[in-house]
Amino acid sequence: MRLNDNSTPMSAIDYDKKINNTIPYYMEFYDQTFSVVIQKNFLAIRWLDLGCGTGRLESKAVRLFPDIQFVMVDPSEKMLEQAKEKNSNIQAQYICTGSDSIDFCDEFEVVTAIQSHHYMNQEGREKATHNVHCALRKGGIYITFENVIPESLEVKEFELQRWGKYQLEHGKSEPEVKEHIARCGVNYFPLTINQHIDLLKSCGFKSIHVFWYSYMQMGLYAIK
Repeated sequence: MRLNDNSTPMSAIDYDKKINNTIPYYMEFYDQTFSVVIQKNFLAIRWLDLGCGTGRLESKAVRLFPDIQFVMVDPSEKMLEQAKEKNSNIQAQYICTGSDSIDFCDEFEVVTAIQSHHYMNQEGREKATHNVHCALRKGGIYITFENVIPESLEVKEFELQRWGKYQLEHGKSEPEVKEHIARCGVNYFPLTINQHIDLLKSCGFKSIHVFWYSYMQMGLYAIK
């Protein structure tokens, strides 16, 4: 069920203000993503950003990559409105849909999905990941940051409490923290590390690497 005007517990207009007190090291996700893309050393980049949200990634990426074309996809019209306003100085195509509904073939050097696919059920996530593989050109790279769930129930509960403590220390009230922690498995559906890797393999990816991990978030890339 959607809250506010998108799948997150924050409204689109407040998302950039509130995300940092919800997800630890959130801004690091972008820097880590860019470091991977830089290492690939593409001469030109056609970049598909799935669940682009407010377009913060694009506003940062254009400073680093001079020859770049963006296609920005999000199922929330309000998020896309924020993205268009933030990136009025760049040329980009905007599409209001979910990752499980895109239809591209061999078009992109880079596909990103930053904190977006964990809102999908299993069928939707499988379809979205298959679509990502189809959208990439050979040698292209898929970079995703996702909430991840431990294999152990004991560790899961421990990490949820630790995550809640982070949110309290960064300005959230106790009721807000309890509400957010209760969303796990109800409003969003994180996978284990092995489930993430198995899904990518099943969709055709062979070169897969977990390159960043903290709290209950993981950065992973896969090369087509």
